Amino acid sequence: MKIESQIQIAASGSQLELYADGPECAALFAGGSKVLGIGRIKTGSFDESLGLAEKLRRHLANGALSASAESENVIPFGCEYRVKRQWKFSGNIGELTDDIAADNGGIINDLALEPVTFYGAASEVSVLLDGENSPRVSAADGVIYDGETLPVAVKVLFKDGHAAEFYCGDDFWRHRCASALPGGKARHTITAGEDRVVWERKVLTLPEDVEAEKRPWRFKTLFAVSGENTAAGTQKADLQLNGCAASPVIHKQLRRFIRKQQENSAVVIGIAGDICCEDGSHVSRPGKKIAHGMLGEIFDEYIWSNSVMARKSGCCTVELNILPLSASVIAGNLRKAPEKLNFPDWREEDEENL
Repeated sequence: MKIESQIQIAASGSQLELYADGPECAALFAGGSKVLGIGRIKTGSFDESLGLAEKLRRHLANGALSASAESENVIPFGCEYRVKRQWKFSGNIGELTDDIAADNGGIINDLALEPVTFYGAASEVSVLLDGENSPRVSAADGVIYDGETLPVAVKVLFKDGHAAEFYCGDDFWRHRCASALPGGKARHTITAGEDRVVWERKVLTLPEDVEAEKRPWRFKTLFAVSGENTAAGTQKADLQLNGCAASPVIHKQLRRFIRKQQENSAVVIGIAGDICCEDGSHVSRPGKKIAHGMLGEIFDEYIWSNSVMARKSGCCTVELNILPLSASVIAGNLRKAPEKLNFPDWREEDEENL
């Protein structure tokens, strides 16, 4: 199977580029400028950017409302750490799922997830910390944050008016893993310079005398840029859902409603709830308290709903009332129906290699 060196996925207000190798695995562009870069994973002394690319493959063609891709890289040293990624993109929002494992029975006791770089002259940085109800807003200068507490979301407002955002994902319990292990430490640093803001994400460091569990790790994250016509304000909901959007009950209510819609319908789904839920049954761990979010689940349902509505010449938008995420870049994009994507680098002869 052919490995593509790069994949380009273009929306009306942004473009996502995925890379098989190099210092970054992805970059997001808006207005022709790079606004966000996602780096490579490090575990101990091993750096994924020095590894080998084994897969980069797209799955959907031109004209779709959403696109997906997958990649795989291996660090061919020691116990051969392997990083598999799944990507989704729709409506100026991207979703990344990382699967990290040691192929030859090794353990992961020191893990830094991909550093996130916001490119451009920034005027303001908002940091929402785990356990807090409102973001901390700072001028884009010097050290913005340095601590063990997880930044749930980081939003950067640029001087040209664009905004970009990176959300840690719904896997709060995985990001909190360091606090659950003896001597475990995490460290997040966010620093701002003249032309960029960088978020370094060390999620786990263990002392040498503490042995980590031999297990793979999965982290799902979201990122977004404000589009050209990102909707503002609130919309009246045709269906109001209250509670955790990761709940099977909410899923069934939403999908039942979407399936019964008529031709040419434009529906608004309202979702209200808390930023964090601890019902373990929502993440396949019944009977346990497992801290998780729901924004990733909402994005997945946004994609599914619009794929169904498009076959009826309709669309679906989401009105998010989950404080303090209601004013997020992701929420702003969910208020707008996705437009068709295209692949600027796509060639007809590429299809036979997929």
